[in-house]
Amino acid sequence: MNAHNIVSAAISTAFGALLSLSGSAAAAITVDGNLNDWGINTTTWAPSSGIHYTVEDQTGSGSFFLTPGWGGQAYDAEALYAQIIGDTLYIALATGHNPNTSQNPGANSYGAGDFAIDFGKNGSYEAGINVMPGGFGVAGGVYGGASWNYGLWATNGSHNPGNPDTTHPTSLNGGNLLGSASYAYTTAGVSGYGANTADLHYFYEISLPTSWLTAAGWDGSAFNIHWTENCANDSIIVDPSRVPEPGSLALLGLGLAGLAGMRRRRR
Repeated sequence: MNAHNIVSAAISTAFGALLSLSGSAAAAITVDGNLNDWGINTTTWAPSSGIHYTVEDQTGSGSFFLTPGWGGQAYDAEALYAQIIGDTLYIALATGHNPNTSQNPGANSYGAGDFAIDFGKNGSYEAGINVMPGGFGVAGGVYGGASWNYGLWATNGSHNPGNPDTTHPTSLNGGNLLGSASYAYTTAGVSGYGANTADLHYFYEISLPTSWLTAAGWDGSAFNIHWTENCANDSIIVDPSRVPEPGSLALLGLGLAGLAGMRRRRR
């Protein structure tokens, strides 16, 4: 390939990348518990292109292994989504667990857990988001220096509350309040998703400034977001995607302009 063709190919590739980046830069999410603005496919749970997500939808009746514990649809963590747009982190969760489920272990009933954030993806969970009233802290509170409660299950899935799987924190029991996130959740079950369209699902949506994560010790590297119920019957983890900043798109545009200039000079 001659120099002219090399530059032409570079411009074409870079221009395609610019279009791809600008197309994936999603509009801001409305935090209302409605996940329509995430572009979720109701059959596969897959969101719009560019959003990181994890799907672990278990279907069927009765008790089955959910990782790390056991349960059924009522304790199923189904899909977790996350992305950073500008200086805001957005999180969405789909679960078969009704947020109104009471915390009453004596009656074998366990409420919703909190969102745990693991900077460096090493299992340390330095920050948390308390989205339910009751227990430690304030509803919607974002906490640094987080400490955690754990569930009922050992790492091998055996019922062992005295030796729980500490890679799956359930709810906050300590931390320093950094601010209150915007959050919403639904308490009316919605069907029509996943392989079993009769299953009922409940949704959470959250947004918070990434500056709060920085205050909690985040250095800008990759991190995980984790959620489970207070029994830890089922857990789910995702790392956020990043929507390109306008400045990054502008720099790519300048690079294209430079390539175009090189092309003209070579002509």
